Amino acid sequence: MINIDGLFENYFKKYIAENLGKMTEQQIEDKIPEIYEAFGKTPQIELGGKTPEDFYRNFSDDELVSELENAVIKNGEVSDFLCKEIEKRSGISEKLVKLISADGNEEVATYAVNMLSGDLESETLGGFVKILTDKRTGESLAESLTEYLSGKAEKVKEYLIAEYSDCDSGKEYLVEIMSKTLPDDRIFNILLDEFKNNRDNTALYANYLAVYGDDRAIPYLTDRIEESGITYYDFKEIKNAIEELGGEYDGQFKKN
Repeated sequence: MINIDGLFENYFKKYIAENLGKMTEQQIEDKIPEIYEAFGKTPQIELGGKTPEDFYRNFSDDELVSELENAVIKNGEVSDFLCKEIEKRSGISEKLVKLISADGNEEVATYAVNMLSGDLESETLGGFVKILTDKRTGESLAESLTEYLSGKAEKVKEYLIAEYSDCDSGKEYLVEIMSKTLPDDRIFNILLDEFKNNRDNTALYANYLAVYGDDRAIPYLTDRIEESGITYYDFKEIKNAIEELGGEYDGQFKKN
């Protein structure tokens, strides 16, 4: 595996040596994007005379995915040129999915999630929901999966409800995705229960109710905002939630 970012470091050092007397350090720093673009179009001996932009063009999908995995494990980061080539490929998401698991390398899995595109099978999406409730799943992977599934919330709704009923871990991620689904009494009741039971995260769960958009939540939000003991931040967020749902609250925050 060739470290293209390492090649750029050498290219950049040479550029500095050639221009430091002609330009200030700040001017050189400001030109980094331009220098990187020029590097991408410059043939490199280490790449067999190919430019960084062209190097990955003839890689198969499997080779690209393998290169991604190796780059993350060995370097902790991935070249932009590799990422751009992966993003061009239709159908490569099915191969990226193989890198996503609760017990694999979390950084690799997170990169893979962030590079998914197109439509995946329902069963695969359901598998992602299960990963969210796996105690071995790290925070960065869980957050990336939550963001990804939030864009497909309606497609995974039944998986969310099924996992929510008996999961011991990751429930907070499921609830966040649920807030993006279309109206369903089952989802509304779950969001409402979470709001009632998570008083330490009142603002967060009030926001989920606001995002969900069911105005039946207004009385429950109003009851909470009038309770003694809530913080000013909670007060503001609950008030915002009430207003986003079409209600009004004219009361003032009362210091405890």
